[in-house]
Amino acid sequence: MHVRRDGSGAAGRQPLAEAVEEALAPWRRVGRLPYAPGAELPGQRILSGWHSVNGELVAFILCAGRPFDPAGPFLTVRTALTGDDLQGEVLSGLDEVIEDERDRLFEWTGLDEGDGPRAARIAELYLPVDGVPAPARVRVEQPREGGGPELWAAQLTLDRRGGPLELTVTGRGVPVPGVTLVTVSDVAPYLAGRARLSAETAARSAALAEAERAVPVGLEAHRRLAVGAMERATVLAQQLSAGRTPRTPRRLRAEDRGGRWEDAVRQQMRLASEERQQADQAVASMVNQLVRLAERTDWALGTEDGRQAVEETVRHTVFGSEVPSLRAQQAWQALWAARPRGPSEVERYERSLAHWLAAWESWRRSRHRG
Repeated sequence: MHVRRDGSGAAGRQPLAEAVEEALAPWRRVGRLPYAPGAELPGQRILSGWHSVNGELVAFILCAGRPFDPAGPFLTVRTALTGDDLQGEVLSGLDEVIEDERDRLFEWTGLDEGDGPRAARIAELYLPVDGVPAPARVRVEQPREGGGPELWAAQLTLDRRGGPLELTVTGRGVPVPGVTLVTVSDVAPYLAGRARLSAETAARSAALAEAERAVPVGLEAHRRLAVGAMERATVLAQQLSAGRTPRTPRRLRAEDRGGRWEDAVRQQMRLASEERQQADQAVASMVNQLVRLAERTDWALGTEDGRQAVEETVRHTVFGSEVPSLRAQQAWQALWAARPRGPSEVERYERSLAHWLAAWESWRRSRHRG
């Protein structure tokens, strides 16, 4: 059984300091220690998190600098086991690590630096680790037009008495030359920084949520929820097809943070005079139909046909309206109610799926004939 524990969140019923020492104990017994930025940076020292699998610590993450300043300086150092010691965990590549840093700033401040790859240069450099230069592979991403700091990430492997360790360093607003890394035996300052950070991020998150909380009127909640879900599904499918790690665009995550599902369910309850469970099921059916339509057609997003399909699906969901796409709506209701519960039902389900898609295609042809 593969059990993962993620210390990036709360430590459960255990006091944080006790949970951290328990996680670090197996490393300490064999002489392993986590690493952190060695240079004195303005700002805080922070324990970002740790990951354990089956009771074995596999990664420990320490940070230093100004965590809320887009210009930095801010450094993150992940100390991780390698090879079989990782127990099946997969460490991110340098491009994904840099995207993680953009995610971090977005989650903590609401600032979206944009999605997708940037121009980058790769170099082999040396980083001093406990005063000894160690070869590192470095990726530096250029800011897009409009400025912003360079972001970079470096990976290096160390041979240590307790076994090899891989260090991944991420930098914001800090030039690679001059960065040093040191072992950390006393994590107390990082625990104190984490406590301060938690209080500040909670206050910032509440302010962000309040600022983004504009309650939609009428059917707008359904429309926003549906289109956001369709865009998310399409983007993730494109990323998978391109061999990239799936990552929801930050602008869509900002919309999720505003509680769009809850808005749609409440409007469904009010406008359709439904109880919560019934309203939740109606909204789920609507979203799933439109997501499936976006996955199976090339016109559901960004076209007038797609906009009208969303509008008719929303109106049918809320009011049961006899919209022009009624045959497709009814075909979906039958499909949604008959989701396969075993291999013997898959063939019948695929036939129903084809019937539903044909109904939508018939609706689209009739729109263009008219």
